[in-house]
Amino acid sequence: MRKWMVSLAVVLAVALVAAGPALAGEKVRLTWSSGGTGGGWFVMAAGMAKIIEEKAPNLQLNVVPGGGTNNQPIVAAKKADLGWGLPPFVMAAYKGQDPYDKPMPDLRSLGGSFSDQSMHIMAAEDTGVKTVQEFVNYAKPIRVGPGKVGVSGEWSLVKALKFYKSSYDEIKKKGGKVLFTGYTEIATNLQDRHIDFAAINIAPPASIVQEASLGRKLRLLPFPEDLRKFMKDEFSFSYDTIRKASYPGVLTADIPTVGMGTDIIVHKDMSDDVAYTLTKLCNEMKDRLPAIHKSMEVFDPTIAWKDRPVPLHPGAAKYYKEKGYMK
Repeated sequence: MRKWMVSLAVVLAVALVAAGPALAGEKVRLTWSSGGTGGGWFVMAAGMAKIIEEKAPNLQLNVVPGGGTNNQPIVAAKKADLGWGLPPFVMAAYKGQDPYDKPMPDLRSLGGSFSDQSMHIMAAEDTGVKTVQEFVNYAKPIRVGPGKVGVSGEWSLVKALKFYKSSYDEIKKKGGKVLFTGYTEIATNLQDRHIDFAAINIAPPASIVQEASLGRKLRLLPFPEDLRKFMKDEFSFSYDTIRKASYPGVLTADIPTVGMGTDIIVHKDMSDDVAYTLTKLCNEMKDRLPAIHKSMEVFDPTIAWKDRPVPLHPGAAKYYKEKGYMK
């Protein structure tokens, strides 16, 4: 009997080691590149890391500041083990497209749409502009605030202008101006009539919209179908809708736009076992996510694997197949 028990113990030990450190009990220390300290991404990563450590005490996650354009090269260079990523930037990094100067083919995804950000193009009501195309073709010089250079809203506006064969240079040639400022300054500049239009990429309801509209009536411009398709096909945006209920007094109906879900990106060299464990725990904490950040209530594990901007990590794919979500 004792001999049999010893043999069984050996078999179990070997099986655990073969399964990898996340099951064998070996401490695994991981760094998660998130967003600015105190911002939404930082809060989301910190909240999820706490739950992961509760469920798998051998995993230790250190959440560090990062950003939408920065996390891709950080993870690709193995300076962090995982990071938040916006699909258009993740795809651009993978292919070596603007704003990156070389491909990062080692990026992989554990899943996405943990939190959705919607593209808002705002127009002062006194301009008379009601659509994105009317904004681009505005008869007067365009005065626009797209945010700081490199943030996702600014980058997104550049792509939308490109669809209409326009650019910042074209705006300036016609006597317009482009003010690259933070969100607080965008709201102030709209109120004070230093600008008439603005672009932000943010999860609704966004306080900046309500704040700016207190001093000046605003419209949020609906995206036409051809522009939405262009943004989706060329840059991996998703179709999105900003709900009327998000902005009482500003919207009179839901409006179509484009958006970006939030992916978790890792390096291809992450062990399959660790990737599997992280994917499993992140998906199975769905009911706790809205308490971490309200924007995370959109997360749906059954489709988290679909239409990712880079290949799924094999460990993540294993989880989604086991659950029957992915065939």
